[in-house]
Amino acid sequence: MTESMNGAGDADPREWSQPDVAFEFGNDPAAPRAARTALGPLHLEPGAFAADVSLVASELVSNVVLHTGQGGHLHAWDADPLRLEVHDHDPTLPTPAEHVDEHGGRGLEIVDDIADEWGTRLDEEGKTMWANFRRP
Repeated sequence: MTESMNGAGDADPREWSQPDVAFEFGNDPAAPRAARTALGPLHLEPGAFAADVSLVASELVSNVVLHTGQGGHLHAWDADPLRLEVHDHDPTLPTPAEHVDEHGGRGLEIVDDIADEWGTRLDEEGKTMWANFRRP
């Protein structure tokens, strides 16, 4: 598990092909569940890998819904590693919660525990959180 702000995993996605999944979402509490459903075209085999990808997608989308005033978009590339990116228009970088309780605060910890590498990229339109998952 590697967090990277400017590492190799942080390559500019415009250098890649079009995403296999492109999902726009609003500032809606149902967005995390809709994001998990939107990953359907990846045709992930049921199991731990699919569950991990779905959980991280849900956490990243939840962070946008909880901490910004707008929605964003999720892109996914079905490659090895599988790549998730969630973009929003708020340039504030995420930080681990100081207080974790039954209502939340574990999102970045979950991403760090599950993704093989992850990070944040700032641009002129906000930020993108990304996560890579090496296939089993």
